Amino acid sequence: MERIFMACVPEPSSEAFRAAIRRGLEALGISLPAGRRVFLQPACPWAHPRFAPHAFTPVALLEALRSLFIDCSIVVGAGSLPGFPARYAMQQAGYGAWARRHRIPLIPLDEVFDGQASRWPDLLRGIDLWIALPRLTGSGFLGFAGSARHHMFLLNPTEHLHAYPRLPEVIIQTLQEHPPHLIILDATQVLHRGGELAGEPLTFSVLVMGTHLLTMDLIAARLYGLDPLEVPWIREAVRQGLGPADLSEIRIQGDLSLEDLGRLGEQVIRPDPLPERYPWPPQVRVFRSEAEPLWNIPGALMETLWVLEHGGISLAKAREAAIVIGSVGELPRPRTDTAAAILLGDSARADYRGYSRIVRLPGRHVPVARLLLDLPYILQVASLRSELGWGFLWASLRAFLQRRLRFQALRETRIQGRR
Repeated sequence: MERIFMACVPEPSSEAFRAAIRRGLEALGISLPAGRRVFLQPACPWAHPRFAPHAFTPVALLEALRSLFIDCSIVVGAGSLPGFPARYAMQQAGYGAWARRHRIPLIPLDEVFDGQASRWPDLLRGIDLWIALPRLTGSGFLGFAGSARHHMFLLNPTEHLHAYPRLPEVIIQTLQEHPPHLIILDATQVLHRGGELAGEPLTFSVLVMGTHLLTMDLIAARLYGLDPLEVPWIREAVRQGLGPADLSEIRIQGDLSLEDLGRLGEQVIRPDPLPERYPWPPQVRVFRSEAEPLWNIPGALMETLWVLEHGGISLAKAREAAIVIGSVGELPRPRTDTAAAILLGDSARADYRGYSRIVRLPGRHVPVARLLLDLPYILQVASLRSELGWGFLWASLRAFLQRRLRFQALRETRIQGRR
């Protein structure tokens, strides 16, 4: 029987986190190693004081683990959503100053891959204890984001980007590949009324600890107010025998019961995931083919809208536009001569006669980063490139160049080996 430990954390301080984690380690039978190499993987899909102020693991949780594993060699690494440079996100989250103070290596995982040569980062091979630190949030892609979604941020950035058209299938595959030794789900402040990057914090003051990804997400779904077996990818993973078939098959230890989880979950407000039903201004309309799954481009669009909404960017004065997802046929004739037809993805098709500007954002998946930079500009409501500044653009370029250089070095090594 899989075991889960749940602790109440009275305040989000390093001392309170440390006490809760120590209790959890004892309950789960995990001893504190000495002289070993420990890898901490915080949640950091993006971080920004205005647009993503609550999307990442707090420094206090990292500090609690550092103090617990004071005799170990600690490495911290994080990946971000495609298009968001992890180096920038980790600095914005406050990890850089903390890591420098304690001389801890800080690794942007989007910079460590040799092109498309590997699916998972090589640094996992030398790790004695790997601790994943997901946060519990909403998700435009999956309804909620927990441990399995967090696990995807270790993937090669190219594989991560290409995963979205078949996201549930990829998540189920990754459940069985390179699982962490310990998972600590941060539900001290749960994000609701939004997605993975932006939402309203809801104080639950709970840490959930376990060692099995699917088991953790069965608990996380319940804590987020969902019936776990009504989440399609969880139901399919259970059907394949990858974890407990029911919450009753999980041994729960600590401060909370299943009934407590249900009561907390009742507070979560989940917004409508359909972009065509978002409260757009009357001059902007979305046309989506029902064949387009929510976990692909529609999910990315919803994540973008929540970031703009919580960042205080209004769409009220947007130019007239028709946003197309999938093949939708004929668009309504525009009312102004400056109307734009915005085609999201390679599969977007429409009869857009009468529209003066046609814009296509290509790809099987259009990442949130691309939508966030381009959509407000096309709609003439904001320019996030200037808001984010040169630091964001430089970090993006640096991540790209690092991958290219590593790939070129690997290629040259292989060529020399053949000689």
